[in-house]
Amino acid sequence: MHARIFWEPAGLSLDRANPYAALLARAMEGQGVRSVAGFRDDLTPEWLRSHRDQFDVLHLHWPWGLYTAATLEESTRRCSVLVDALFLARSLGYKVVWTMHNLYPHDSVTPELDHLARLAITACASAVIVHCEHARDLLKRHFYREDRVFLAPHGHFCDAYPNQVSPAEARARFGFDERHFVYLFFGNVRANKGVDQLLDRFLALRGDHLRFLFAARVCSEYGARLVERARDADPRIVLRESKFYANEDFQWYFNAADVAVFPFTDILTSGSAITALSFHCPVLVPGIGCLPELVDSSVGAVYDPGTEGGLGRALEQAQCLRRHDLRPGIEQRLRELSWDRIARTTREAYHA
Repeated sequence: MHARIFWEPAGLSLDRANPYAALLARAMEGQGVRSVAGFRDDLTPEWLRSHRDQFDVLHLHWPWGLYTAATLEESTRRCSVLVDALFLARSLGYKVVWTMHNLYPHDSVTPELDHLARLAITACASAVIVHCEHARDLLKRHFYREDRVFLAPHGHFCDAYPNQVSPAEARARFGFDERHFVYLFFGNVRANKGVDQLLDRFLALRGDHLRFLFAARVCSEYGARLVERARDADPRIVLRESKFYANEDFQWYFNAADVAVFPFTDILTSGSAITALSFHCPVLVPGIGCLPELVDSSVGAVYDPGTEGGLGRALEQAQCLRRHDLRPGIEQRLRELSWDRIARTTREAYHA
């Protein structure tokens, strides 16, 4: 079986893109499925007809990237072309599979078009993959899809990033010692990440032993403004910023932290939380999206974002977390996120 995987512009890369698709493709080899990267220009009537004998499955992950453009008019045109291509693909005998990583794109300014696109893709798909039961319910409520829905959790990233640096080495690099309790935020600074709330709540915490390691990936004006605000806000904040963190950089941050904090305001599946767990770093997350099915007291803590002061209390209580105590629970969770298990479920979806 051969699958065309529509992922990110960098394709199925472990070091130039989110490693999810590359890890899945590698695991799929063990299931007898060969995967190659697909791109928007592949989805033309000519390509679909000429490659019908070479590929069995078209697997979409981020459909927004296949139609978004600078203007609504062009986005609408591209969306129409995409939907027509997918229905043609089904008529030619291709399987069309969509993995619903999120409900809607976080950065989109075309919500109505996004909804229509996902309705059409869901109607066309031979199978849909979701990462949790909550996502299955959202798929039913928003896109009216109940049949041939397969649950495959988001896999771990243990094999994607080097991890040879010890916690002591990592902490020393940032000036931390055994006295310090270190909160970490690592990743893109976007509005849905809730980093502004995290900054406010950290500043309200008392304790010279507390540190906030703020590893910001800045790709927008919003992120730049927030980073500038954090720069001189409190000497307990250790700020690092970049537009790109190399794979070997991750270990320094996650091994230096006592807990990684991701106070999302809108999320379905979090690759950031799974990245932290892949370094055996406990996580603190809100009880939204798939997160309550990923995180419990064995791997970190979940707080109620709808309760006033919930994040602030959670940050205080998180100081009781100890990485070494949670390591067995995290290792068990990582086994549950095995790529081999995910590949078996994905193969079932390909045959649906």
